[in-house]
Amino acid sequence: MQPTIDLSDPAFANDPYPYYQRLREEAPVYWLARGDTGEGMWLFTRYEDVAEVLRSSRLTKDSTKVFPDREDPMGVRDMLSTDPPDHTRLRGLVNRAFTQRRVKDLETRIAGIVDDLLNEVEGNEMEFMGEVALPLPITVIAELLGVPLSDRDQFQAWTTDLVRGIDAVGMNPERAQRAEAASFSLIGYFAQLIEGRRATPGEDLITALIAAHDTGDSLSDGELFGVCMLLLIAGYETTVNLLGNGLHNLLRHPDQFDLLKSHPGLLDSGIEEMLRYESPVQRATARWTLEATDFGGQTIEPMQQVSAVIGAANRDPRQFPEPETFDVTRTPNQHLGFGRGIHLCLGAPLARAEARIAFSRILARFPTLELRSETPDWNGNTFIRGLNSLRVGWS
Repeated sequence: MQPTIDLSDPAFANDPYPYYQRLREEAPVYWLARGDTGEGMWLFTRYEDVAEVLRSSRLTKDSTKVFPDREDPMGVRDMLSTDPPDHTRLRGLVNRAFTQRRVKDLETRIAGIVDDLLNEVEGNEMEFMGEVALPLPITVIAELLGVPLSDRDQFQAWTTDLVRGIDAVGMNPERAQRAEAASFSLIGYFAQLIEGRRATPGEDLITALIAAHDTGDSLSDGELFGVCMLLLIAGYETTVNLLGNGLHNLLRHPDQFDLLKSHPGLLDSGIEEMLRYESPVQRATARWTLEATDFGGQTIEPMQQVSAVIGAANRDPRQFPEPETFDVTRTPNQHLGFGRGIHLCLGAPLARAEARIAFSRILARFPTLELRSETPDWNGNTFIRGLNSLRVGWS
């Protein structure tokens, strides 16, 4: 008998891994129905199947090919919702502006932001999410995009509402409404910012995107809005939860915390293990079949949604020995935390850089760091896994 999975169950949101294990073992290709509507999505939970879905060219990311009436009224398009050749053109244009060199040049500034945030901590306790994990990436991405300092609190509030509502449709209508309102507010804000940069170019990423051309082609306004929104989410929420989930697991496993303190050279492999063990993005963004297609031994009918469950794949014992063990020395570690294939997360280098710098500073400055709350305060989101709060202290 197939297991029954309810994504709205708080027990699932708090600890999805026992559910993932059962799915991998009993129903690795699982039809998750949406009530009695006849709609739903196929969940893939085995590493091999998830990797195939993520890199497959047999699926579409363009929802307008499946739902023509759902085209964005403002023409907003991004790389996550397009297929080649549009995806290839958009990613190529963005890559010209969002380069490895640009990320490398940011490292000194990231270190300064981390130091400033840690210097503001008072006493011997802090709420890590609010005092470090949230303000670090929003400051970095705001500076990258050229958002003025005076606008950053509002910018962060909109971004938080937008991301928290991604999983809320049908689960938390209030969050969904706030996310929709935040999306419109951000698009309006970016429209003003783009207009200003066209009149007065700066040194920021938006100016570079406006100037990006590919054999005479350029980003349309709708594509420029889409890229800004995507960079905002990719540069913000993944990093927030990499930092929060990573520190939470280090403190839950003090031997691993001590190992990183004594062997800082393990930090890179430690960050990869944080991404595997508690993946910030638990399910990849939507894909659909355009024709009957076989995945994982299951024939998927045309126009059905396919969901790659990254959080389940990253704990598949067929790929990772002792997958329930948090091991900062794990190698090889071919996790899928940033996806796979042509839609590999554009913000991955930036997220890794921020995490490496933040954890190196935290390990050095707070060698006696410990959890000050026994029960994790998970955000209840089954798509993006993270903590609402994380109280830590030191002696």
